[in-house]
Amino acid sequence: MGNAHERTIWQLSVIIEATVEERNAAVEVITRALCPDENHPGTCPVPWTTMACRFDDLDPEDKASWQESFDLDRQPRGPGTPEAR
Repeated sequence: MGNAHERTIWQLSVIIEATVEERNAAVEVITRALCPDENHPGTCPVPWTTMACRFDDLDPEDKASWQESFDLDRQPRGPGTPEAR
């Protein structure tokens, strides 16, 4: 197993049902979590990027994949675990 301090590339996906304002707030929270000092000099020491798109703007294959994921995540969880929100 690798060193706990080794860095690797990760992709995190978030699907939310939100207004434009709520979407903007979510992107801002994620942005501040990745780069807490938006006024640092030069490029960010933590390489990152965010992307956002509307479900309606996806091609049919991506829509089907997102919808399947969204539907699965909205299913009740097993005993003793909280239900999806």
